[in-house]
Amino acid sequence: MRFGDSGRSREPGMAGSELDLREVRAVAEVARARSFKAAAEAMHASQPTLSRLVASAEAKLGVTLFARGWEGADTTQEGDVVARSCGAILAAVDAAEQALPFGGGPRPRLRAGLTSDHLRAIDALIREGSVTLAARRLGRSQPEVSRTLSDFSRRFGLVLFQRAPSGMVALEPARTLARLHGTITFLLAQLPQHLARLEGQVVGRVAVGMLPFSGQDLIMKAFAEMTNRHPNVRLALLPGSYNSLVEALRRREIDRIVGILRQEACPTGLLETRLYDERFAVVARRDHPLQTRAADPRALAATNWIVAPHGTPIRSHFERVFLDLNLTPPTQTCELLTFGSAEQMLVDSHSVAMLTYSDRRLRLLRPELGEVPVPFPRRRAPIGVTRLASAEPDAATAAFDGILAEIVVRFEPGA
Repeated sequence: MRFGDSGRSREPGMAGSELDLREVRAVAEVARARSFKAAAEAMHASQPTLSRLVASAEAKLGVTLFARGWEGADTTQEGDVVARSCGAILAAVDAAEQALPFGGGPRPRLRAGLTSDHLRAIDALIREGSVTLAARRLGRSQPEVSRTLSDFSRRFGLVLFQRAPSGMVALEPARTLARLHGTITFLLAQLPQHLARLEGQVVGRVAVGMLPFSGQDLIMKAFAEMTNRHPNVRLALLPGSYNSLVEALRRREIDRIVGILRQEACPTGLLETRLYDERFAVVARRDHPLQTRAADPRALAATNWIVAPHGTPIRSHFERVFLDLNLTPPTQTCELLTFGSAEQMLVDSHSVAMLTYSDRRLRLLRPELGEVPVPFPRRRAPIGVTRLASAEPDAATAAFDGILAEIVVRFEPGA
């Protein structure tokens, strides 16, 4: 099949026809923007037109390229492979544009107006030396090929051929475009091989919702190991509040939530699996005044605190311990979502923080920080994975579950 040959319509999933340039650009733009709307605007096309181009590309290749999610259109694993090839094709188009001798004024964008028909006609005319023979080579009429060549010259203002007694002689712009045609043909021919390499491997997507603070370093270790063992799995880490992540889980936009388990308060339809325990700890700079007088509950109530947002187990525990001491919980607090931001805030301020740590993580605290010996009860927080009870894990998610469990055993041996 020739490059860009649209051919007859095919049943979805029957690969074989190669992509044309509009489909290439549509796939690349959606992958770049992660949004059909933004991609349509970039191409100056309507969303239905863009959707048809992507659907046509998917039908030709026999794969699904995009999955719509809460943050837009995410590439599937196959979509990642195809988008990389489409990006390489557009880079070749841009390089050819720079090599073409456009006249004065704004340089026309080749990727915006160049078509597969243009390149096929130019290549055929160079090979055959006459429009009649080029049309025969392409299986088209001579007027069709002439119109295609005239359309290119009208759009870009370039002279491609010169008449001679021996036939049509290609000028340098035509040779540049013929080389581009060869590059694109080669890149598209490689696509089935690239996609075939995914067969028999663990592929897919694992999207993990990350709750504030707890278990964050173990998720990153699990992701690192996933990339080592299963490089064709697409990984996504989405921080957020519990309610927003539960909603994303129910919509199948994420696959797992990792953090403090809700236990009895776990919403209906969700299943929790405990991994290990952390404990609530108060942390501040090693030279903070509370390091020596933290037993004074009123001093604790009078300080500035960094805590997790309302509705989280950390915040609930924070407020409960002050109420148990007959003190009003401090209201002047700073709400942060990650260890890195909270610990940096502690180093640079007079604040103290209530966070959850495992014993290992407390031993690895930054040297500027230390645990404050507070008169609070030592309550533990179960850390684990939350998933939809009705959702059976696919190969990628099962691989993540197994690797995360291995990481916990390796780094939290007391779990």
